[in-house]
Amino acid sequence: MRRFAGQWAVYVAVERAPDRAARLCALEARAAETDDLDEARAIAAEIGVILDTAVAEAGVEPGQSPL
Repeated sequence: MRRFAGQWAVYVAVERAPDRAARLCALEARAAETDDLDEARAIAAEIGVILDTAVAEAGVEPGQSPL
């Protein structure tokens, strides 16, 4: 149950910022399409920043991230 609550809290933190949620969605879509390793790494890094920010906003312990 804690894992679910943590995942939900991070999801809500992302969705609270519509621009951030839209960017995450666009990045995920692009990641699914790219064959370029450098681009994939850049996308993964940006997704990581978005999720790290959401984890912090949700109050989830960094080492206990539910994602």
